[in-house]
Amino acid sequence: MHYARISLPVVLAGLLLGGCSTVSPVAQPDMPLPEQLGDSSGALTTAPSWWQDFSDDNLNQLVQQGLKQNFALQAAWASLESSRAVWRQAGADQFPQLDLNVKKSRQWQEDDTTTTSWSAGLSASYEVDFWGRVSALDDKARFTAMSGEAAVRTQANTVAAQIALNWYGLIKQHELLRLLEQQKQRITDALKVTEGRFQRGQAAISDVWQQQQLLESINTDLISAHAQRDAYHQQLALWTGDAAGLDLNNPRAYSASDILPAVDGVDAGVGLNQLQSRPDVQQAWLAVQSANAGLAAAVANRYPRLTLTASYTGSAPELADVMDNWVANLAAGLVMPLIDGGNRRAAVAQSEAEVKAALADYQQTLLEAALEVQQALIDEREAAATLLSLQRRLELARKTEAFQSNRYRKGVGDFLSLLNTREDLITLEQQVLNARWTQIQKRIELYRAVSHGDFLHKETSV
Repeated sequence: MHYARISLPVVLAGLLLGGCSTVSPVAQPDMPLPEQLGDSSGALTTAPSWWQDFSDDNLNQLVQQGLKQNFALQAAWASLESSRAVWRQAGADQFPQLDLNVKKSRQWQEDDTTTTSWSAGLSASYEVDFWGRVSALDDKARFTAMSGEAAVRTQANTVAAQIALNWYGLIKQHELLRLLEQQKQRITDALKVTEGRFQRGQAAISDVWQQQQLLESINTDLISAHAQRDAYHQQLALWTGDAAGLDLNNPRAYSASDILPAVDGVDAGVGLNQLQSRPDVQQAWLAVQSANAGLAAAVANRYPRLTLTASYTGSAPELADVMDNWVANLAAGLVMPLIDGGNRRAAVAQSEAEVKAALADYQQTLLEAALEVQQALIDEREAAATLLSLQRRLELARKTEAFQSNRYRKGVGDFLSLLNTREDLITLEQQVLNARWTQIQKRIELYRAVSHGDFLHKETSV
């Protein structure tokens, strides 16, 4: 049995050098963000799966379908599985490696005789992780895998938001089509009245033409509304992973009773803890930790590496006799870098720069998240106030149109005033619908901005 000898002073010197390789963990940077964004009277609360706040069974079904079938989300899952496999590979270096070798050889000699020989054995190797290089690489891979999990949650949140936006966009278009048909019928009826007055000599032909022009403008709006409805169908098919949904000749079943939901105003703010639970913020912070672990590995790589190896081998003409003639070997090897042209020192400098870059990216991500939430809260309040104002204007426009129509029928009103009033009424009816749709859009954007994205059925813990 053979043993390799290592000088004790060399090992002690390596241990002393290794004390310099400790890398302090990255501390949370000091960013003077407010403890609560928006209204300070209370914290915004949503359902764990935020789209359920709309109490829409059709939306719930579509989102669940998208979380299962969306191909971009499936790709994110596959990427996460890959990063977890890389982590398992990195962690494997913390344990001894054991290999089994079996070999058969045959020799031919000049006298036409042959000699057969079998050999078999076990060999093991293990790196003693004095300086934490192996564990640092394991930490780096672990943080990368956790970052992949956050990326999955970010993508899942995106899928849910896009499905919600396109679903309610589709409903809005159906409401718009119904409204346009109602407006078309009203203008058609008014046109008949104007034509009758023209035939009796009570109106000019230009009155008829102007009324026809207004009717044709509604027909133009109908064409655009049908095209936009089809576009929402296409987007729903994309985000739910439903290839069959691209067939416009066989569109998704739609209930004509579906209308845009009414949403209450938000009288609450968003706390800093909610902001830090966003998956993109967590992903950026995990990137900092991964880079820091990479720095620890680069520092440890500058110091000696101690490897233990052992083998147990035997050989014989017959395989059954191999272990009767065996040799055991145990060795320890120490590799200490002396001159490498500054390669390892440059690797440490590179890793330090990567930590700084990752930390700056995290601060930027956190700042952008705060800005996004703050803007979403502002947009939410603006949308609610705008809708209320438009609804008041619409009520006044209806009263004005009814008054002008009554005067016109009695022959005392001005046609141009009536026409302008009808145009204003048509415009305001569409603006109110668009404002209701905008308010829902802003609510979805707000929910998405504060969501943790942790509503997946698959196991995501690393």
